[in-house]
Amino acid sequence: MKVLQFLRHKALLISTIIAVVLGIVAGIMCRSLKPTPDAIQLVQFPGELFLRMLKMLMLPLIAASIITGLGNMKGSSAGRMGVLSMVYYASTSVAATLVGLALVLSIKPGSYSDSATTHIQHNDAMASAIDIILDLMRNIVPDNLVAATVQHSRTETVVHEVEFRDDVNSSSGGDYRKSTNLSRHFTAKKTVMVDGANVIGVITYCIVFGVTLNQLGCRGGVVAQFFTIINLVTFKMITLVMWYSPVGILFLITGQIISTTDLTETGQTLAIYIATEMAGLAIHLLVVLPGLYCVLTRKNPYAIYLKAIQALITALATSSSAATLPVTMQCVEQRMKMDTRISRFILPVGATVNMDGGAVFAAIAPMFIAQYNGISLTFGDVIIIRDRFRTTVNVASDCLVVGVVSHYTKLSPSDTSETQGEPLREEQEMLENDLV
Repeated sequence: MKVLQFLRHKALLISTIIAVVLGIVAGIMCRSLKPTPDAIQLVQFPGELFLRMLKMLMLPLIAASIITGLGNMKGSSAGRMGVLSMVYYASTSVAATLVGLALVLSIKPGSYSDSATTHIQHNDAMASAIDIILDLMRNIVPDNLVAATVQHSRTETVVHEVEFRDDVNSSSGGDYRKSTNLSRHFTAKKTVMVDGANVIGVITYCIVFGVTLNQLGCRGGVVAQFFTIINLVTFKMITLVMWYSPVGILFLITGQIISTTDLTETGQTLAIYIATEMAGLAIHLLVVLPGLYCVLTRKNPYAIYLKAIQALITALATSSSAATLPVTMQCVEQRMKMDTRISRFILPVGATVNMDGGAVFAAIAPMFIAQYNGISLTFGDVIIIRDRFRTTVNVASDCLVVGVVSHYTKLSPSDTSETQGEPLREEQEMLENDLV
């Protein structure tokens, strides 16, 4: 009887794990069939639908969660959470960078090529540091909030070719002049709008909105109730999507394995590079992050991982922290029983700014290129595998930071001095009764 009860409560998690295993097996078996691009597209389509569902729910979830979270706490509590989370994010990013540097300097993955060439090809133009900073500031303050839901700003360098005529005197010394058509290239920078939601801009607006709503006190109760209901409806929709997730994850993993280039064809050097980065991600995920969490909270970090495994698997399949956010929030609030006012502030921000996996990559990749002597390097094959594990590390770190901030930020659910506490408690009861 207990076994049946366990299977019933863990049906979604068990089916997701089975889907991962079946996806890997099916992908390996189908590779030998050498499927056409059309066949691969059809295999990936159910997974693509799952990813689109998650992205569809991401923005309403971010808006409703941050506004209801900040609208139901004191301003000092919000400030304390913000400082703690930013310090934690910065600390883990520094630690991730040090792990990456230590591995790349000890393993030296770029020194295993026998080729004499030292030319490295990289097709992507690198933006300057000032461009990146300015783009970040532009996206933090979007000029059109509606457009920010589908587009973000990016600085691009444009090359203009200007033709002109150069007249020179003839060598005979007469009045005859010879004309030559010449051209010059001039570069200019311009800010353009590119596809992709400006998540950080939406988060900034929602944070300011939530804090302002909090300051209105009881007068903002109607608006707080409105966003509470939006949040509740979104969570119900997430529950429906989650029961489709095993199917989506199965086909996502199968399609990615089928479409991945055979890594044995990329040579020994690239394989060692992948192994180095995977080792860095594993050390950060299994040693550094748990160690930091244990020191700060004196609690078992791996219990957090077990309760967040649904989110970690989804991150592995989708390769997007933002798309995984609905699942992460569900795991944190319903399985870990974390305070919703904390999770709804920390998780949306973390999905945007917390990039521990990216820090490991940022430390290893430049050193690898510096060490590299051999074939022309393209990162296409690496990105397919590496990005997914980086996203898993990011999501794991997001879950742990909620635990750390919750440990150091005590919020009393029954505190009647907070502005709109009643709607939030009402929503929490509905979630526990309807969704768990």
